[in-house]
Amino acid sequence: MKLLLCILLAGLLGFLAIHNPIGIFIVCVIVVGVIFRSFILIKEIHRQVVPANSNDKVKEAYERYIEERDEKQT
Repeated sequence: MKLLLCILLAGLLGFLAIHNPIGIFIVCVIVVGVIFRSFILIKEIHRQVVPANSNDKVKEAYERYIEERDEKQT
């Protein structure tokens, strides 16, 4: 049922976009709204997946390696 509703709404918006400048405006507003919402969701997902105070083990190992290498050279 939701699929049919989506198909009908897409057809209506397509018809409006072709025959009416207001339809073009509506389609552009929907597209820009979806893009902004997608960016907000990506930012929230990134915030949850990568904590702000996370320690990078690779960076720590690299720094330790540099310190050990410098100690061996001196």
